[in-house]
Amino acid sequence: MHIGVPKTGTTAVQAAMTALLNSPESADYGITMPGTPAEQARAALAVLGLGQGWRKGEALVSRRIWRRLVARARAASGTVVVSSEFLCEADPLAIERIVEDLGSDDLRVVVTLRPLSKILPSAWQQYLKSGHALPYEQWLQAVLADPPKRTVTPSFWRRHDHAAVVERWATAVGPERMNIVVIDDADRGLVLRAFDDLLGLPTGTLAESPADRQNRSMTAAEAELFRRVNSVVRNTDVTWAEYADLMRYGAILRSVERYTPPRDASKMTTPAWALDRATELGAGYVTAIDALRPSGLRVVGDLDLLAKPVAPAMNGATTTPTEIPIDVAVEALLGVVARATAGTLYFPDEPEKLTPGLPGSDAISIRRLPADKLTSRQLADLLNVRVRAGLRRRRRDVLNRLPKIGGSEPEVEPEAES
Repeated sequence: MHIGVPKTGTTAVQAAMTALLNSPESADYGITMPGTPAEQARAALAVLGLGQGWRKGEALVSRRIWRRLVARARAASGTVVVSSEFLCEADPLAIERIVEDLGSDDLRVVVTLRPLSKILPSAWQQYLKSGHALPYEQWLQAVLADPPKRTVTPSFWRRHDHAAVVERWATAVGPERMNIVVIDDADRGLVLRAFDDLLGLPTGTLAESPADRQNRSMTAAEAELFRRVNSVVRNTDVTWAEYADLMRYGAILRSVERYTPPRDASKMTTPAWALDRATELGAGYVTAIDALRPSGLRVVGDLDLLAKPVAPAMNGATTTPTEIPIDVAVEALLGVVARATAGTLYFPDEPEKLTPGLPGSDAISIRRLPADKLTSRQLADLLNVRVRAGLRRRRRDVLNRLPKIGGSEPEVEPEAES
């Protein structure tokens, strides 16, 4: 069981596993990965009682999805792989349920870690993709405060108090069943070699998937563009499903996929005080994790990297960008139009690059499928979206027919000036 944490190469591992299990040689390895990575992520959300969205209780995932994954895992022979970075958020009760459902006798847990200083900008950008609108430095001030403001992106410390994540799982399964893989940016192949070894595969069997989507960081200008959009959208009645469809898997994903920024493009700069705080926290993680080694916990890579000081980036943005490259805006708009019409990042005559099974790779929007081809959940989601859209239209119609206070006629929005 690979439980993350986020921003530590989890997508690369899942893409490599998907490619391996779809290859003609897959039967030789005796490895099963029940469901796609996206399906396993939904199962993880289900067992944790979480949903996806920006409003409490929105888009909760049915527990049936977790039970289905468990049934498939128990029915499989050989080595079974479950990988979802959401699992690192599990509290002790959820971990107890997971371990009981999957069976503790031969369960091994893998945690991938990297320095917190490297995670901070990537994590903030990931929250941007979920509709977050707080500027980077304000977000840093909130999450790195002592104590942190846990109402701001509350999942951050459930995921990235790395010592607490390891200790929660080690308490449930035993340190001897825990494997820590420390990501080293100077050795990109380390994480896949580590999983080759854990799965008993020849070194080099798992390889970086050429079909995997480009997973680069946003430039400062791109991040500010989407942050400003989020600041408006969050104050409307746009649902998470609508936002995810058109923005996360439309505008944002296409921009990152299609646009290649110049080498000197400014990126987000993590200020020195935040890097120092991350290093201080990382030193605590090293001490706590190192204390579990005599009990059998295994570490692959250099654990001390978690506490290594990091210098601020030289080409980072020191002020909020006020301009964006026109190519970024074009790709973002095309992403919305393509998603709304074709159901993908691309129009029919454009090549698809997304790895099947990973989030965002669904080829056809459910809005364009015949009703008899949809699952009951897809039908319910589609009905919910259409009912909400209908209610919004009715509300606008009613408001437009109401006279203004004082009996004046409703105002008409002025035409834009040329």
